[in-house]
Amino acid sequence: MNPGENKPAPLEFDNDIFHLDLHPSSDIVATGMINGRVHCYRYGLQEHEHLWTAKAFKKSCRGVSFTPDGSNLYAISRDRSIQLLDTETGSVIRVRETTHDSPINSLLVIDERMLATGDDQGIWDSRKEEAVMTYSEHEDYIADMTYSAQHKTLLAVGGDGYLSTWDIRKPNVVAMSDQIEDELLSIELVKNGKKAVVGTQDGVLSLWSWGDWGDYNDRIMGHPNSIEALCKLDEDTLATGSSDGIIRLVTVLPNEFQGALGDHGEDMPIENLRLSHDKKYLVSSGHDDKLQFWDVAHLFAEESEAVDEEETEEKAHEEEVKEPVEEKEENDNDDDGWGTDSDDDSKNKKRKKTQKKNTKAEKKKDIRSTAFFADM
Repeated sequence: MNPGENKPAPLEFDNDIFHLDLHPSSDIVATGMINGRVHCYRYGLQEHEHLWTAKAFKKSCRGVSFTPDGSNLYAISRDRSIQLLDTETGSVIRVRETTHDSPINSLLVIDERMLATGDDQGIWDSRKEEAVMTYSEHEDYIADMTYSAQHKTLLAVGGDGYLSTWDIRKPNVVAMSDQIEDELLSIELVKNGKKAVVGTQDGVLSLWSWGDWGDYNDRIMGHPNSIEALCKLDEDTLATGSSDGIIRLVTVLPNEFQGALGDHGEDMPIENLRLSHDKKYLVSSGHDDKLQFWDVAHLFAEESEAVDEEETEEKAHEEEVKEPVEEKEENDNDDDGWGTDSDDDSKNKKRKKTQKKNTKAEKKKDIRSTAFFADM
């Protein structure tokens, strides 16, 4: 079977899909719908199994996100409430009513006990009924967020053209970028957290270096329309979802387009992208009321083959280096003890290759700012 053919059929719905998330360890997808319902399916190559539908909200469900262990699912709504649902049954575990002054638009689960929501309210703790932290620097809706566990820092981008960073242990903003004269719609961290990539309304990917948040230091041009969604495939590669309906593969440093992965069709903007837990599929949703599945397993197979080839070359090189060294030791009593530059060069090359190997191993506009929540 050719790459791209080995994928599940589209999952079709009767209403607009507002958001989606994939289970961290099973073939399960949850969708938040414009009619306020949450659907949960087990997807597969042969067929999709409907697990449950929850009539969660009176207004649109604007975000869904599984907890790290996958046992529960958070859902947010335009009615400003947050629900925690049981993944197995869809039953409601807990509800927080009217948590924001404005409708909630963005959701990010940070860890087992904390989540962030896009608007003006702050971080919530399970032991309290009020926000334990409030951040309100943005002047317009929060479009997307991501989190660096290494730095315990949340990054947010929004319609006001600012990128903000927040140490979730502290009450004040760590850094705020200069105002970019464009709406910032999506964000991902790549290069082992050293680079932030931001998608914009004008179709530009801007690159930011960690700790240098005043302005971007590089740009990737080429998208003809806005970049609504980003999904990291590995530390060097992103999938982008654009309002022209096309999913593209882009590498970062070197900055190159690697081609189109999928197409929802003209006038069908792509708003959500997620990578499955086993890295077999990229799942997307747009304005065509479908979940589309795209085969990406071959991308990771190529990557694995490249790593295996490099490791084979590494072993062969080590053997080449090892032989003259042993021969030299055996003949120490017979020669005059002079070394050669080539011996040192071989050791240096070996050291550099080993170091290199080790290094490798290593919209909705009702919304205004960012909030964090903990285990409800």
